Amino acid sequence: MDKQTEKVIKHIKDLENRLGHVDNNLRYIKVIQALKYWLEKFADLLSNNQALQEEYQATYLSYFYTGCGFSFYDRVCNSILEYKYGNRPF
Repeated sequence: MDKQTEKVIKHIKDLENRLGHVDNNLRYIKVIQALKYWLEKFADLLSNNQALQEEYQATYLSYFYTGCGFSFYDRVCNSILEYKYGNRPF
């Protein structure tokens, strides 16, 4: 297990947890933007390392692929776009 990759995954899970506890628009968008950043960082870590790709394949698939509908990453990006278009959750 790669320590850096594990830290990134832990940070993503912490942000997911924080997303459930936000109470205003500013905190919401900050958490969503941070989630996008860390998801992209996770993808970048795996992009050039075949061993890490094999080890974290299930986690990568859970974030970036889906059987139907939108993936978790797509929902995060769509939330950011909705926020920019003026649709506020709170």
